[in-house]
Amino acid sequence: MSNNPSVSPGIGQKPVLVLVGCCLLALIASVLVHRLTHPFLDIREGSVHQKMDQGPMADISRLMQQVEEHPEDLEALRGLGNAFMHMNAWDRALVFWNRVLTIEPHDAMALNQKGVCLFRKQDYPASAATFSQLLELEQDNVYALFNLGVLHRHFLGNPAKGEAFLKRILEMDAVSQDILDAVKQELNETPEKTTPAS
Repeated sequence: MSNNPSVSPGIGQKPVLVLVGCCLLALIASVLVHRLTHPFLDIREGSVHQKMDQGPMADISRLMQQVEEHPEDLEALRGLGNAFMHMNAWDRALVFWNRVLTIEPHDAMALNQKGVCLFRKQDYPASAATFSQLLELEQDNVYALFNLGVLHRHFLGNPAKGEAFLKRILEMDAVSQDILDAVKQELNETPEKTTPAS
């Protein structure tokens, strides 16, 4: 409170309130103008949601629905097995590879992928048994031979047996240069932990 009787309370407050009101109106007007001149914000947000709907989870949902409607749809089961492998969800992938093998016990791809999943879960004996099953079906399957070579050399304590599997690949005809190079590199290295080929 002021002791000066010539200044009444509230007179200096009016200009401040008018100024604050004008600033508030200017702020609202600028937001409205910006929003009207930049409508792409809604479109951009919509496209993000659309992309999420079209991602791997949408594929998995679609394949799951397909399997629910057709439980023996091998293509959908393989798709789910691969999708979960790409996500490093080895247990989930194994469920679908096992379902494929229940329907089609001689499915070479399913056996190979199952062997890789078991390896990733560090179940080396089961992985080797699965690759051995694959080798019984296809005695010249280079992936089974290579993976058994790696498993025996680095994880099952039998480097000589692993080397024998790898050398079988070198004796085969029509093996890609990439695989031959990988085998030669593997044979030149001292046995240590390595990842099997998928």
